[in-house]
Amino acid sequence: MINLDSIKEYVQEHKEEALQCLVEALQSPSPTGSELPMAITVKKWLDKIGIPVQTFEYEKDRPNFVADWNGSTEGKNFLFNGHMDVFPATETDDPTYNAWSGEIKDGAVYGRGSSDMKGGDCAAIMAVKFLKEMGFDPKGSITLNFVSDEESGGAMGILPLLEEGVLKGDFGISMEPTDMGVLIAHGGTYPCKIVVYGDGGHAAKPINPDDKDNKYGGEDAIKKAMKAVAALNKLEDEVISKKPATFCGQSHLAVTKINAGIAVNNYARRCEIMIDRRYMPDETPESVDAEIIGALEAVKKEDPTFTYEFHNHYEPDTPVFVVPEDSGIVKALDETCVELFGELPKHITKVGGADASYIKRAIGTEMPWFGPGTFKIACADECVTIENYLNCIIVYMQTMVKMMG
Repeated sequence: MINLDSIKEYVQEHKEEALQCLVEALQSPSPTGSELPMAITVKKWLDKIGIPVQTFEYEKDRPNFVADWNGSTEGKNFLFNGHMDVFPATETDDPTYNAWSGEIKDGAVYGRGSSDMKGGDCAAIMAVKFLKEMGFDPKGSITLNFVSDEESGGAMGILPLLEEGVLKGDFGISMEPTDMGVLIAHGGTYPCKIVVYGDGGHAAKPINPDDKDNKYGGEDAIKKAMKAVAALNKLEDEVISKKPATFCGQSHLAVTKINAGIAVNNYARRCEIMIDRRYMPDETPESVDAEIIGALEAVKKEDPTFTYEFHNHYEPDTPVFVVPEDSGIVKALDETCVELFGELPKHITKVGGADASYIKRAIGTEMPWFGPGTFKIACADECVTIENYLNCIIVYMQTMVKMMG
């Protein structure tokens, strides 16, 4: 009989194999856009499980995997979702460990993506592998899904998979880092772009507003954009930051990127302003649009030659995500953690999001986050503790038994 004690014993007996999987993953560099080395490693370990693996590629050398473990009887589907891409290994601090070393020291495994989210990815692979080796026969099916392009919005990963109807899942787990807590909700991420136009000419002399090519009041696009940025900062300071905090955090708007100009000696006729807007469950994309457009229209009222375009979907936006605390999968995780650790896990929320929100929006899967990593990610000496990693494998295994037994 498979129970928590037998699962703990099996994981301890196969500890070195579990660590080998994680070390190999961390030694497979996979910054977004270059996921192939990690994909090769993931495919190798999926093949070791002995279940069918489908590969979907929407851009060359950027695979996405869907591996189904089908039980002998009909039932529901349990979906694990994780991403293979990581942030680039550019450090502002002086790192002690090489970003791609996978070095084990002082009870932790070091490497870029160890927390976000190769620790969780490998824990899910090993949990399915070990449970299958122990003879578990799921009532229904268990799917392991690993995607590329998560850090850039999922256009080459989760989004086309969902559009094609490839994925199914009644419930599941996103292996994103939670430090062994259960993330039940997060706010939405809403990237926007504003294009501002202005007059141009050679920078050796002031702009001539009477030039036949000029029609924006004698100001270049950068000067115009500065007015827009000031209005957006005012919107953040006087409106957005004053909104009441929610259980998912505080609404926020930030101008994060500006592009303008074609040469140092020419006035810019076009300027792009990128915005990162984090919105909460009591807001909508439509209300976010209205606030931004309102701020820009106020600029136009002061300067009738101010001309702009608003692009509210120039990158995929991550929707607000909420999993009910009384859902079956959350209860199963809670029960397992009580059995293993003697106490309930923390239920947490955050501002940013991940692919689980796209999955829930598309197919309704209740998919809390639960992973061994912490929110200290994309930094020097990113790591995951061996204790959390092995315990996460145990939690995944016992939760599958509860939900699929």
